[in-house]
Amino acid sequence: MASNNGGSAPYINCKNVVKAYTVSDHEIVALRGIDFTMQRGEMVAIVGPSGAGKSSLLNLLGGLDTPTAGRLTVGDTNLIDLKGRALATYRLHRVGFVWQQVGRNLLFHRSAHHNVTLPMMMAGTKHFHRRRRAKELLAAVGIAEHAHKRPALLSGGQQQRVAIAVALANHPDLLLADEPTGALDRDSAAQVMQLIADLRQRYGLTILMVTHDMEMAAYAARTLTLRDGALGQDLTESANETPPQLDEEGRIQLPAAVRSQLAEAVRVAVEIRPEGVLLRPEQDLADDTDALLQDILPHKQSHDTNRRRLFRRNGRAKAQEVHE
Repeated sequence: MASNNGGSAPYINCKNVVKAYTVSDHEIVALRGIDFTMQRGEMVAIVGPSGAGKSSLLNLLGGLDTPTAGRLTVGDTNLIDLKGRALATYRLHRVGFVWQQVGRNLLFHRSAHHNVTLPMMMAGTKHFHRRRRAKELLAAVGIAEHAHKRPALLSGGQQQRVAIAVALANHPDLLLADEPTGALDRDSAAQVMQLIADLRQRYGLTILMVTHDMEMAAYAARTLTLRDGALGQDLTESANETPPQLDEEGRIQLPAAVRSQLAEAVRVAVEIRPEGVLLRPEQDLADDTDALLQDILPHKQSHDTNRRRLFRRNGRAKAQEVHE
């Protein structure tokens, strides 16, 4: 059975992870200095709106992308150092993926059984062991009687069950789920989430799920929030404290973890956003993450501006020489 030992070294450790993309000469920062840890066997949900950077974080942990800056480790593996075959081996053996889109999870020309055996074929597993593992997993997800059906003959919930079996084919320690219930109705979604929680206990999985649905996030032991590329912890339902309430005079008793974050701030900025109210500690010194972004991102616009200023100065100097 999986357990969460708070005294052990974290299984996942993200330290000041930044991910930036360049699109048409414009820099887009998807993740802004993420600090994040998970213990082995833990199940964590990250909640946030579309475009917040949730999928970018999963892609980094799954070895599908590399950070622009920072440190990223899973177990004793530094993902930033992995290249080529070593990175492919990590994706094939150490991590399993479940996506919202069934087309990313399953091949429609293969039966459920043959979808599950495919990752094992790629890993070089012998035929006998492939068949035995596929039979075991399809039974574990409740699809044993549909093993020889193709995905088109299965319901949405059944397709996701097969997708989970595919993700677990090569005995991964880490399961990454990107909106795994986003395309399902409420009953099917709840059944799939309960299945994921049960499989975590059965196989000792570490599970990171991203979603925009707080009901689905409730199946995790811990919920974090991700907005505008910045990660935070949802403390509205802390197990150790009474949920904060607003009194008649507009005062609110903040959780201890929030007070500790604000304690050394020179001032606290209050910002109203579409998703809620943000309390932001402000210091006299510039934010370290912003400074980091300034260092690692190219500044084409500033460079071009300086060049234009230089040309204007040279032009004025030449005009003055002609005039004289």
